[in-house]
Amino acid sequence: MKILVVGATGNLGRQIVRRAIDEGHTVRCLVRNREKAQFLEQWGAQLFGGDLREPESFGPLLAEVEAVILAASALANRDARDKTNNIENVDDRGMRAFIDAMQGLPIERVVYTSLLRADEFAGIKMMAIKRAVEAHLERSGLPYTILRLAPFMQGLIPEYALPILEKKPVRVPRTPSPIAYLSTLDAAAFAVAACTAGGAKNATVEVSGPELWQTDAIIKLCDDLANHKQVPKVSLLSDGQKRLNAFLARMLNPNLIDLLQFSEAFATGKPYAADMEAAGAIFDIPATALTRVDPFLREYFAIIKRRLREKNYQEPKIKLPF
Repeated sequence: MKILVVGATGNLGRQIVRRAIDEGHTVRCLVRNREKAQFLEQWGAQLFGGDLREPESFGPLLAEVEAVILAASALANRDARDKTNNIENVDDRGMRAFIDAMQGLPIERVVYTSLLRADEFAGIKMMAIKRAVEAHLERSGLPYTILRLAPFMQGLIPEYALPILEKKPVRVPRTPSPIAYLSTLDAAAFAVAACTAGGAKNATVEVSGPELWQTDAIIKLCDDLANHKQVPKVSLLSDGQKRLNAFLARMLNPNLIDLLQFSEAFATGKPYAADMEAAGAIFDIPATALTRVDPFLREYFAIIKRRLREKNYQEPKIKLPF
């Protein structure tokens, strides 16, 4: 099958490209910067220049495509110089325009990667945009599959593992939601399978990892694996700190405002988990095959410790004042 991946250089998109190529599909990628996307070409993908903010660039890359996976997002854009690369222009208007451009073409499946519980947070811009694009795709007449994905476990590295390794404070909300973290590799497997799964046609499917994790359990596991033999520093985010963060974001990079607001969706105490037996049956991916947080973090810490040993790293000695 000839599959077009939109958002191919992102954390999820690159895994989708690799998975699709490994399964024998012909993969075409929409990329803004060909130089930064050379690794995709080395894997065997075809690169087509384009931008979701430029509808005139859509036509050539849609020719003869059989399936499209929409995985692009500007939520994590940290380049303050590119002021138009934001969720309004990319995730909302750009994605709608791309869906419109596909109408009338013989595309067998459009797979859209949305967010778990996207329909429950109308007051959070990113969630509202995801739900609006879902509805736009549902009304388009195109054969679709919407995947509502749980947060990715790869995000645990900068959020918990690295601060604990570096003995820095871990910042958590007062009422963190338990989350069944999903590996981007597993998310990619579901996205590629959705291109052909008959039971997923014109359906919305929720996808998560196999087990719920509480924030304090994640912190404890990272601390045990770091083996620092000290209690991790945990800082609860107060309302005042949130206001300060928002002020600084406006000053430094307005795009970060949307990211800060998005994090509030995971501070309600309500769990993020899907029925993975049901999802697995649709895509023929058993829950037992999904990546689990514990071995994922253990592998990460083992790699980091090995690299530190290879560099003969030693923690700096602290001079005592007596």
